Amino acid sequence: MQVERTRDMLRLCERVAVEHLAWLLRVHTALMLPGEDPVPAEPDAPCLATCGEDGELAALVRLRAAMQATAGEVTTAARRDGRLDPERYRRFMAAVDAYGREARRVETHFRRLLAETDPLTGLHNRQGMMRDLKREWMRALRTDRPVCLALADLDHFKRINDTWGHLSGDRVLCAAARFFQRRLRPYDMVYRYGGEEFLFCLPDTDADKAAHVLDRLRRALARLPVTVENGERVPVTCSIGVALMVPGRTVHEAIGAADRALYAAKDEGRNRVAKAPPETPAVAGARSR
Repeated sequence: MQVERTRDMLRLCERVAVEHLAWLLRVHTALMLPGEDPVPAEPDAPCLATCGEDGELAALVRLRAAMQATAGEVTTAARRDGRLDPERYRRFMAAVDAYGREARRVETHFRRLLAETDPLTGLHNRQGMMRDLKREWMRALRTDRPVCLALADLDHFKRINDTWGHLSGDRVLCAAARFFQRRLRPYDMVYRYGGEEFLFCLPDTDADKAAHVLDRLRRALARLPVTVENGERVPVTCSIGVALMVPGRTVHEAIGAADRALYAAKDEGRNRVAKAPPETPAVAGARSR
């Protein structure tokens, strides 16, 4: 699961920091005490040795290699000349600084990712959602392309919890999250909005197309029952409200419009998609003023 992988990466970052400080101490001991072996036997952060030059740690692995090379140069020269070369030492410390900055950036990235990930479903949660939605909205304004928001609510979810227990409810939530991620388009965004609600952001999509995409999603979900704790297969359906993000309407207002459309879908019998009514130009203009 994404959450466990992120935690593993944070543990790796913490281990890298400890090993780096120990290595840096050995290098400086060698530089300050010429009688000692000037080249530390172990490389910096051995735990990085298994990380390739792809993925989130690629830059850190390359900077580690560059730093170790400059360490070898400055320590070898110090042993040969019997003194510390200031220029070589400055190059070494510049490499140490670049490595340290990248290590902090990587750790910050994984801490933010963990904070913005729902631990149950592995979806992004609301913490980073508004930032993403505002960024997508600004992109849509610049390109004059439509973007829709949608709220989906699993129907009768309380009944699932009450009948089969909360572990079964969690299993249904995880199954729905995986289904939404797998069946929506690659560029659509999925968030756990709270409880049994999910929020979708559909770029380059007007309200009619969004309703079509999400109705197909809804029908596919209804055909895939979830196996709960006792082995029973429980049918799962959802109701969805869709709203177009229009100029003059804030992200919060678009979410509110999608929420009202969601309740309309529930009032109409659930297991359906409802669109928010289009906003008139006069209303949009009044908000923009």
